[in-house]
Amino acid sequence: MSRPRSASIRTRLWILAALAVIAFGTLSVFLARPAPVDRVLMLASSFDSQGKEVGAGLETLLSDCLEVLSGATVAHAPALPAPADLRRLPLQTRLLRFHGRRDGDRLGLTLEWNTVARLLSNEPWTPQTSPSQDPVKAMSDLFEHWPLSLRFHQTGALIPASAPRFWLLLEGLSIRDDQSAVDHLAAAQALVEAEPRCASAWAALGDHLYRSFWVNPDQAGIGLNSRTHHAFDMTAMLVPGHPRATFLWSLMLTDTGNQRMALRILRDAVRLRPGMPDLYLGMAYAGRTSGLLAGACRALARREDLLGHLATPSSWFTETTYLYLGDQAAFAQELARASTTRRDANILFYQGYFALLQGRPKQALECMRAGSDPAMAPIPFRDLCRVYRAYLEGRPKEGLAELREIDDVRGKLRIPDGEWTFKEAEAYSLLGDADRGIDCATRAFVQGFSCAAWYETSPFLVRVREHPRWPTLRRNIRERQAVLEGSFPPSAFGG
Repeated sequence: MSRPRSASIRTRLWILAALAVIAFGTLSVFLARPAPVDRVLMLASSFDSQGKEVGAGLETLLSDCLEVLSGATVAHAPALPAPADLRRLPLQTRLLRFHGRRDGDRLGLTLEWNTVARLLSNEPWTPQTSPSQDPVKAMSDLFEHWPLSLRFHQTGALIPASAPRFWLLLEGLSIRDDQSAVDHLAAAQALVEAEPRCASAWAALGDHLYRSFWVNPDQAGIGLNSRTHHAFDMTAMLVPGHPRATFLWSLMLTDTGNQRMALRILRDAVRLRPGMPDLYLGMAYAGRTSGLLAGACRALARREDLLGHLATPSSWFTETTYLYLGDQAAFAQELARASTTRRDANILFYQGYFALLQGRPKQALECMRAGSDPAMAPIPFRDLCRVYRAYLEGRPKEGLAELREIDDVRGKLRIPDGEWTFKEAEAYSLLGDADRGIDCATRAFVQGFSCAAWYETSPFLVRVREHPRWPTLRRNIRERQAVLEGSFPPSAFGG
């Protein structure tokens, strides 16, 4: 009887072991699954700081805190969406608005929370109030009790230790235009010197330094490139994967031709904070300018998945991934979406560019005329609009003179931006100067733009592709793109 009993025990042990393996595997899959992401829609709110409007700065700071401390996916809206638009959103989406006051250097702040489901049921907003007190204490109290879990405890790295400097930070974070950022550089530098452990201060300085590349690099002083890198590097050291700072850093790296580093810091940040939409926007930008179009599309799709109907076009650039892929319908849709949020020289240029590409010169001229208005910004695209306007109006000599002057001015800037230089190459080609065109196309490649698909298919670059130097340039573009594809396959772009 002992042998059958032993066999029975062994069988039971095998069954128990198998069940343990299955249970462990199930638990591993469960633990490996990313935690569900909270979506928060922040509504623009005003906040007066002794006569200065700092609502935009407080919104930026709160958004950073939501992303860093709670891992929330944050979107922004200028006002409460209409009921019809609310019904398109997930019912659990949280909405946040705020109001408060400055009392000396003390902060009194109320956050008001709601959800889509509650709003559609006419439920009231839930206030979360911090009485007037030191800003660090006020913000910390709010973070500890807001209706999202705290995944990271880095409040000390996000809020200045000094109450007066908290208000200086909000002033800096409220700046939205490039020239004002340049004018504020001395104050931003003084803030990080006084608050060297505050990542938010370093991120604000990096933002302002990056903007100064475009308008007045001389005013920013010597060592602009290294100072900008240092500001963003300090932010990342204090708060690894800081979403907004990493995104801006990646833009600067891409604009200066270092897509490899841009993609590396973005990839590292995504591993730590996978629910941050701007990180995928940065990936798409670095990817498309490197010719990694499949990866760029994957990053854009991931951003759309995160934001859903809350997704809005970037305020930093026009998304051209679909243009380079030859998907004109998708690019037209992207342009239409962008034009509903802003009407600047960048949008008008691409609307005219696309109309010309589609054989609609009359509509192209209308856009280029509007974009060349002296009041339009950003300046580089306003300048391009003038060149294309001259071409469309049959003034090629004037257009070439204008383009050469722009070329000389851009040589003085410290941010090359190969994608923009490529647009210069197309303009030279259209205006009949193939030698200057191939020079510009080569410079665009040196500056980091290596999207082989668009070099090879852009209808505006025909004369350049007929130039004797084209085969060598084409080979170099393809070789660099292949190397980057090996390092950053589509799977590296999330999704």
